Amino acid sequence: MKRSPSVFFISCFKKLFFIAMFVGLLSACSNEQSVILGPQQWQDLSFRVEARPSPLRVGMNEFIVIASREKHKPGVGLMVMLRAGESGEWRQAIQDGYTGVYRRAVKVDDPETQSLSVHVRRVKGDNKGEETVLLFPLNQKRVVQ
Repeated sequence: MKRSPSVFFISCFKKLFFIAMFVGLLSACSNEQSVILGPQQWQDLSFRVEARPSPLRVGMNEFIVIASREKHKPGVGLMVMLRAGESGEWRQAIQDGYTGVYRRAVKVDDPETQSLSVHVRRVKGDNKGEETVLLFPLNQKRVVQ
């Protein structure tokens, strides 16, 4: 069955319209300011934390802990737990594959005065069982990415 030129034109127009909308939405998000905490060093690992939404708000905020070794090697074999403030409950972060990325949403009561506590414990390797707590103040400046 042969399509008429007008049906063909409308079909192509719809596809191009949705592609243009998708590209427009992606480019609108590209200049977003993100809260980046750190970096901090522990043994052979470097940690930085990205926070969403930006700026941080009272309530639930997502924190993405990025652990790396040397230059661009993922920090794996870790158990990462997060809490905001001194008295908050520890929440285990979810490992995002073997990329050295750990994520978790944590309740923040006051982003101007609280710090994010990141408890890191090695669960694999020669240093199994070693642990530390890193503190990241939440009132750091935003960085344009």
